[in-house]
Amino acid sequence: MTVQCGFGYSAVAPDLEWTDVTQFVKLTADDGISITRGASDELADVQTGTMSLELDNSDGRFTPGRSGPYSPHVRRNCPIRAITTVAPGVNLLVEPGFEISDSGWDAAPGLAPASATIDTDHVKSGTYGFKIGWAASGTGGVMQVPLYGLTIGVPHTASVYVWVPTGDPAVRLDIDGTTVGTASSLTNQWQRITVTWTTTAASHTLRITTNTTSPVVGDFVWMDEAQVEEGTSATAWSSTAATHHHRFFGMVTSWPMGWQGLQSTVTITASDMMKWLSRRPSLGPMLVEEVQGDEAKLYYPLSEPESSMSGGDQSGYSRPSLTIQQTSVGGTLTFGTGEGPPSDELPTPTFTPSSATAGKFLRGAIVPLLTSDGSTGTPIPGDLAVEAWFSTSTAGRAFLTLSAGAPVAFDSGIRFHLESGTGKLQITEFNPVGSSTITVATANLANGSPHHVVWDEAGFDVWVDGVQYAVATTTHQDMVVLTVGASSTGVDLWSGTISHVAAYVRLGGFPAISELVEHYAAGMTGHEGESSWIRMYRLGGYAKIPEVIPQGSFSTVASQGQLGSSPLSHMRDVERTESGRLFADRASAAMVFQSRTVRYNPTSAATLEYADLETPDVEFSDDDQKQVNLVRASRPGGATQRVQDPDSIALDGIAEQQLDILKTSDDEVIDAATWLVIRYADPQPEMRQLPVQAATLSTATYRALLDADISTVFTVTDLPDEAISPTVTVIVEGYTEEIKEAQHNINFHTSRADLGAVWVLDDPTYSVLGTTTRLAY
Repeated sequence: MTVQCGFGYSAVAPDLEWTDVTQFVKLTADDGISITRGASDELADVQTGTMSLELDNSDGRFTPGRSGPYSPHVRRNCPIRAITTVAPGVNLLVEPGFEISDSGWDAAPGLAPASATIDTDHVKSGTYGFKIGWAASGTGGVMQVPLYGLTIGVPHTASVYVWVPTGDPAVRLDIDGTTVGTASSLTNQWQRITVTWTTTAASHTLRITTNTTSPVVGDFVWMDEAQVEEGTSATAWSSTAATHHHRFFGMVTSWPMGWQGLQSTVTITASDMMKWLSRRPSLGPMLVEEVQGDEAKLYYPLSEPESSMSGGDQSGYSRPSLTIQQTSVGGTLTFGTGEGPPSDELPTPTFTPSSATAGKFLRGAIVPLLTSDGSTGTPIPGDLAVEAWFSTSTAGRAFLTLSAGAPVAFDSGIRFHLESGTGKLQITEFNPVGSSTITVATANLANGSPHHVVWDEAGFDVWVDGVQYAVATTTHQDMVVLTVGASSTGVDLWSGTISHVAAYVRLGGFPAISELVEHYAAGMTGHEGESSWIRMYRLGGYAKIPEVIPQGSFSTVASQGQLGSSPLSHMRDVERTESGRLFADRASAAMVFQSRTVRYNPTSAATLEYADLETPDVEFSDDDQKQVNLVRASRPGGATQRVQDPDSIALDGIAEQQLDILKTSDDEVIDAATWLVIRYADPQPEMRQLPVQAATLSTATYRALLDADISTVFTVTDLPDEAISPTVTVIVEGYTEEIKEAQHNINFHTSRADLGAVWVLDDPTYSVLGTTTRLAY
């Protein structure tokens, strides 16, 4: 086992660095690591996974708030992970022979060589070696591979054969950048180089670099037959690879420190990334979440209620409010009375001037500045992107202006307005020496419908309702005044609505303009009709989950534009619509989303004999807890439909379920309801618990059990005569796990795998008339 903590990092940090704490974990015949994962059955929601373990705190290093090697980062939500390593031979590397492109070797952070890939030019065994092209800086770069599952406190030796061309720099191995091996001394032939060290943790990092400062472009080395083993010298190379199996990734809930007699211990429970999703109580509308998620540096949704007299900034930068200003006399500006983008259903202010030169508008100071050339102080780098939504039936008016705030004769800035008569978008740039206007070849935007505009300063583009137009605008730094609904001088007063005014400072390509343009779909349709896994990825992104891993084939989902509940709640809606499974990844901060197709005609991952199980806990059940013989199903904006199994109802009575899903057609709703009734109108007996003492089985079976996760299938053979049949095939819904010294008990929660058996044309197994001709959707 290897247990590591990410002290000082967030669980979603892209550059998370791990600290090995394995030596402090209590791992005996009676105590160890406990893990729970998944659901009790296929109809229950997957719950937040947990891991519990006890740490030796005899030096106080795990006491929160106490000075120590990890302070001040012993705190709640510290990332933690556990990895099991299986090494059937002497070699602890997962790819000793470099026969696959993903060999586990990667560039050390900030020390990438010029190139690194498998190659056939120099090969000691097999088909491929690993070729590194050195960079012309430092030592040319560093390639490294993580090592896990090491025995702490004993000597280990790492070795690899290298081929260094004549004239190219010698290379060497090191451990963690500290313990350095002897450099190569031969060229144009294979030579084995080594490094020996005594482990201080269950995990270390093996690295290779040159013995020179600096190589030149065109210098190379080839590697093959790598090995890490216990002992003070390298033995014969073994191609038998080790495997690493991630058992848990999550966050420490708390660090409860106490004593057992005089021995200080910390018994912690960690939660997986499902907890992260449930921390936000509610989401705003999709459009709001996406503007904020793309890190708008200025954002005025203008969705305040009717009683408001100003619009507040929602960017998080505490900018001044936009307040109502008056030009001449007359006109009104009333918050909370207009309609903006249709999907969010948020109100907007209504601008109703008496004329183009008499009425009200909004204005505020841009504090702090968005970008600056330094003329007003310290330079602020970046390129502007600006967006806004509007609707009007009156052409010739301005909806957004950025200006320098100087007296009229000396002012400069950029104004967005509609051309008088045609309603086309116009962009006017003004400065003390004059102004220039660009008319964009849009349709008439003064048609009373909502429209979305994104201006890209660096790309010389403007996007209107998702359509790109080239515009020869210039740079606008040091803009200190934002005017909404008028020009910088308070004329060309807008008549209609304006909302979701936002500005971004783009650095390094972030945020991508394509992401800002996508706000149009968020505002107009709530992304109706997109794939369910894309929707799941989108919702996860609102909660700062970095990735959603899709498995299977996915259908489309309806709009969720308004949102309003927790991220997890909305993701559950998508999960239920897809009849899929959402759960936390065991190796990273990602979520995994399986579609229902993952369970169609699944293949067994391993065959287990009944005699190898922990037999006292094997459980078969035949009850009605899963029975569903009548479904009332509905979708947003669609019909409410009823599907039933009359025979089941006549025999057992009504077992009803309400199914509210985000399907995009009534036919799909009927399909989903029918699929539910077909499978559960008459539930059959099934094995619900599959306990295994995994560590006692063969290496291949043990690895299969460790790889098993939600929706993995097993076949159990040679069941006792009293069983329903001598062989059953089950699918994993979750498990509890106990890892102790020389023991690895896994108790799988299972259900019938044949519930996912569906018809396949002309298949010898799944096309048997009257037996395996079940249609799925």
